[in-house]
Order: sequence, then structure tokens, then C-alpha cells
Amino acid sequence: MEQKTRMSMDQIPFEKLEKVGIDRSFVGKMEKQELNDFLNGFRSDKLYTVNAKIGGEDFKIPAKIRLQSKEDGSVDIKVHPIQRLNIPDEYMGHKFTKEEKGALLSDKNLGKAVELTPKIGERGPFYLSVDSKTNELIPLRTSYIQIPDKIKGATLSAEQKENLASGKKVMLEGMTSKDDKKFSAALQVDAASRKIGFSDFKNEKLGKSEEAKQDNQEGKRQGAKQKVS
Repeated sequence: MEQKTRMSMDQIPFEKLEKVGIDRSFVGKMEKQELNDFLNGFRSDKLYTVNAKIGGEDFKIPAKIRLQSKEDGSVDIKVHPIQRLNIPDEYMGHKFTKEEKGALLSDKNLGKAVELTPKIGERGPFYLSVDSKTNELIPLRTSYIQIPDKIKGATLSAEQKENLASGKKVMLEGMTSKDDKKFSAALQVDAASRKIGFSDFKNEKLGKSEEAKQDNQEGKRQGAKQKVS
């Protein structure tokens, strides 16, 4: 079953895309989730080279792009170029404290949910992060993120889930990587990527039983390779 999106493929204004310097074939190169996000009006994860006029001269600059649905039903292209990092005194009705500005400048994350008033929609709780590629402030409704019971095989306590949901950074141990290695990391909702982000990675020492299990799995993999060869 196809995931429903706010806009459809036939609504993409390819002429406007080509006007800013992006070939229409780029849509066919997007991964499924990337395309769904694009059709839902989110900023692209990648930077694209777009046309820009600065001081009367033409330039090519890196920027993120997104689709924007207008009141008349048409769809427009919004370009988000890289900008100098600047945290305003007020954003969407919220006045930043000195500590909040410091958190956004140093951690690129507010570290908590705050009440914001968007241009479209109702006032409500949002996460706030700084986009690492464009330096824009990115809001995300808290309702968009669902905190799971487990992350990478490690179970979150009720307190950890509550802290994550409130925007705080949480340290989680006992996670398992793709190559079956145990690790711990700090987790925090990242509004810019619309995901739970990982930082401060640390490899964990295995207990004797886990080490034996991993050695056994490695032995089986090596045996399988020998049979194939």
C-alpha cells in the first residue's frame, strides 16, 4: 500500500524546478522515503546546486529545496540556501532566553519542546533544531515523533521515553550495531532530520557469554565462506 502524501507526483512544478537550475530527472533518483518527504513539503536532505541572482549577477549556489502548497491549490518551489547561523530574539512567538540561544548555537538543538505559533495551523508544542547544512532554524511538531519502546535492540525505561519525548538528550546503553557490536550513545530528537539522532558513541565491552556467542557466530560465518569457496 502506497503511503499517502500531501502532494502528488503530477503536482511537482518541473518548469519551476528547471528555472532554478534543477533537472526534472532528479526526482527519479530519490529514494522512496526521500521522495515521500519531498511530496509532504519537507526540505530535501541533500543540497542541490541552484541558480541565484546576487547583486545583479548570476551565481550557482548550494541549497535545499521543498514543495510548498499554495492557497489556490498550486504548488511552488521554495529554495533554502546556506546562511550565516543567527538565532533571533524571538521565533514563531517564542522569546529565547540566553540559555536557549546558547543551546541552539552549541548543540544545534534546543533540548526541549516549546510552544510555537506557525503561520499555518494551531499553536502547539514543537521541537527546534538547527539544520546542519543550511544553518536554518527548523521546527517540528512533537506529535510527528513517536518514541519507540526499543532502539537498536535496547529497551528504553519509562523515564528515558519521557525525557526523549520532551526533547532532552538521553544516554542509552546496550544497543546493537549492524555488525553485532554493542554500543551506547546519546539520543535526542532532531527536528531538522525529523528523526531521533545519535551522538557521543561508545563501544561497550562484551560479557563472557556475549563474547562467546559472538565468536561462535563469527566461526559459523567463516565456515560458510569456506564451504562456498
